Amino acid sequence: MIQNLANTLLNQAILLTASDIHLIPTENRYRILMRINGSLQFFTLMSLDNGERLLAHLKYRGFMDISETRRPQSGSFQTTIHGCKISVRLATISNFRFIESMVIRVFPEQEIQPFQKSSVFRQITKHILKLAKSQSGLLLFSGATGSGKTSSMYSLAHSLNLKYPLQIITIEDPVEQLMPTFLQVQINEKAGLDYADIIRATLRHDPDILIVGEIRDTHTAKMVIRSALTGHLVLSTVHADSPYGVLSRLLELGVDKEELRQCLIGISYQRLKHLYCLFCNQKCYPLCNHLVHKRTALYEFIEKQQISKFLTTTIEADIPNNIGEQFKKGVCYGFFPS
Repeated sequence: MIQNLANTLLNQAILLTASDIHLIPTENRYRILMRINGSLQFFTLMSLDNGERLLAHLKYRGFMDISETRRPQSGSFQTTIHGCKISVRLATISNFRFIESMVIRVFPEQEIQPFQKSSVFRQITKHILKLAKSQSGLLLFSGATGSGKTSSMYSLAHSLNLKYPLQIITIEDPVEQLMPTFLQVQINEKAGLDYADIIRATLRHDPDILIVGEIRDTHTAKMVIRSALTGHLVLSTVHADSPYGVLSRLLELGVDKEELRQCLIGISYQRLKHLYCLFCNQKCYPLCNHLVHKRTALYEFIEKQQISKFLTTTIEADIPNNIGEQFKKGVCYGFFPS
C-alpha cells in the first residue's frame, strides 16, 4: 500500500509538472504540498502514521538510514513512471518533536532545451554561447535556489556538444538530471570523495568541459580555478544575489585576485519569470496547458573587462540590459504579465 502511495504521489507530480513535493508534519497529520511553476500549492492531507511510513519507504529507496530521525539526511533514487525515467532527490529534517519532514525533488527525463532558447531575449544567450565556444576558462552561474542554474549549465554544455563530440564530465551532489552523452560522477562523502578529490581525478580523463555542481568551500574553489587555468572549460555555480556578489564570495573563500582575473570568462546571474498566458490573462494557472514553457530565464552577465575593473577598484559598474530592464521590455512586448 505504501509503495503504491509513493508511486501515486510521484505520478501526480509528473502530471502536474511539479518540481518539488513537500511532506510537512503538523500536530496530528502530514500536509502534502507541490511546487508548480515556482509556486507552492496545497495537494492533500495524510495521517501522521501513514506519513511516517511513507517517509520510511522513501528513505529506504533513497539509501538513507531509516532508524535515524534526528539528523538531517539526503538521498536519491531513479524510477520509471509511464515509460519515463525519473530522478528523485530526497532531503529530510526533523522538527522540535523529532518528527521528520521531507522535500522530494523530481527530475523527469526530457528533451533538453537549447541554451539560446532558454530566454525570450536571445541576444544575451547567444553571446554567452559564443564566449563558451571560443575560450577555455571558468564560466560561473548564480541565482536563487530553484532559478535553473543547473539546467542552464547542462543546456549550455549540450548546445556546445551538438556540433562536435566533446568529453563532458559532471561532478554533482547528487546527480540530478540523467544525460546519456555526459560522464556523470556523484560525490560520496561517506567514502571520502568530495568535490576537490573528484576534480583532481577527472582532470586525468582529459575533459573538454568540466561541470562542477557547486563551489561550496575554499578547497573546491581553488581546485575549480586550477582546472580552469589548465586550459579546460569549467562551468560551476555559486550562491550569490548578483554577478558581483559571486566575485565577493570567491574573494571571501580566499581565491587569488590574479587567478580570477586570468581564468574567469564571465559570470551569469539569472532569475525565472512567469510568461504571460492569453487564456489565464496573467501568469499561467498550475493546471493550464496552453504554454509549453510557462517560465523563461532572464540573465545578467559580466565579462572580463567588468570583472577586472571590480577586482582592481571594488566598484560595481552598471550592468547594461540588466534583469530589471529586460523585464520592463518584456512587459511592453507582451512576454510578461504587467
